[in-house]
Amino acid sequence: MKRGESPGQQPFQSSRIGRIGRAVLSGGLARVLSSAITLLSLPLAVRYLGGERYGVWATITTTAVWVNLLDLGIANTLTNKISRAYALHDKQYAARYFTNALLLTSVMAGLAGVAGAGLLGAVNWTRLLHMSASVNSTEVRHTMAAAFAIMLLGLPCGLVNKLLAGYQEVHRSNFVACAAAVAGLCGLASGIALRVSMPMLFVLSAGCLTFGNLVMLVVVVGWQKPWLRPRLRLVERRAMRELLSSGSAFFFIQVAAVVVFSSDNLVVSHYLGPAEVTPYSVSWRLVGFTAMLPSLVFPALWPAYAEAHARHDHGWIRRTFSLTMWGIIGFNLACSAFLLVAGRGLIRLWAGAAAVPSRSLLAAMCLWMLISGCMSFESCLLAALDRTRAQAALSIVAAALNIFLSVMWVQRVGSVGVIAGTIISYLVVLVVPQTLIVRNLWRKELVAGKPDLRYKRSLKVPGRLVTGD
Repeated sequence: MKRGESPGQQPFQSSRIGRIGRAVLSGGLARVLSSAITLLSLPLAVRYLGGERYGVWATITTTAVWVNLLDLGIANTLTNKISRAYALHDKQYAARYFTNALLLTSVMAGLAGVAGAGLLGAVNWTRLLHMSASVNSTEVRHTMAAAFAIMLLGLPCGLVNKLLAGYQEVHRSNFVACAAAVAGLCGLASGIALRVSMPMLFVLSAGCLTFGNLVMLVVVVGWQKPWLRPRLRLVERRAMRELLSSGSAFFFIQVAAVVVFSSDNLVVSHYLGPAEVTPYSVSWRLVGFTAMLPSLVFPALWPAYAEAHARHDHGWIRRTFSLTMWGIIGFNLACSAFLLVAGRGLIRLWAGAAAVPSRSLLAAMCLWMLISGCMSFESCLLAALDRTRAQAALSIVAAALNIFLSVMWVQRVGSVGVIAGTIISYLVVLVVPQTLIVRNLWRKELVAGKPDLRYKRSLKVPGRLVTGD
């Protein structure tokens, strides 16, 4: 045992690494299974619905995802609260914040449901989606209502994933996602065999993840971790304020990300025409595979960082951050080099000649993915330590500058100007200040062996660690 380390710290570190490993492996399995099921389900849905109805289906699916923003960042804040409770073996603390998070998200879902019920009937879906007369507008409205209801139900039900993340049991959420993906494919096939309507087909396929989360929430709170059961006496105005205050930063970061990553195709289509969207979109998808490894590692690292911070295990945070940073930077560099050499040929084989980008566009996207990967390391750490306020403000400014530069440059240099706007805006506004914030944390707070005085009193609570098993 190292000097200054508590007797229980080494076993806890070992279990921490083991939980990260299980999360990454199960996340990889979920990603592979989801991709395989998408390859199977997409042609089934297209053949059953037809080209135009499937286009409406896809539009509804992507639009409904915006409902997730209504959680106001509360879900991400809950991960940090549960991680802290896990580190300090404080069941009451965990139950209090889960109760208030569940109440807030349920109220938001209810209010949004009431507002949406009136809006759905007032919108002319035929005109909005440019549908022909062959598509039943009533069926489309009912499909939108079903999608909206499922996503709203998913707001409180999805909190179970944040609970499991806080207890460093991300692998269990991944297994639920795997089961939901298989169930969704079975539901889609059953709906096609029974010749059901489009709204029912949506529920049978896309609703499986929400219903899976609902079942897991009941199992976790009702049986496996009964101390989390919501109780009226745990409802506190102070806890709600903390969740909303911290969640607001996550909310603005999410909004900025949605604006940036959903606006590129629109800008390219408006100024250059729909044909130019194809090489831009396909290239973005291919280059996006370089983000696969970080997307598997970061959901596991986030709660681990938060728990280690609460135990003032700063040495572990520093070592883990450096190891993962250099490992994934090396992975991204190798992927980018490969794509620069073979990317255009792969795209030609995969999507055809119309989707092949220019060398400059592909190179710019590879550069962005390298920058984005480095930013993700820092963002993961800042999120775990709840240091996201400055990042949120900077993200909004960067998103606004990004759109301005993209619109200005796309008219001068084509689609390369759009990704260039993203790169320059984030380099100027976000990357340097965010890096300085992280360096300040290293120097003043995350000093190996230095206790976190804010939690020093809590760390003296006697008793064994709550493992959540």
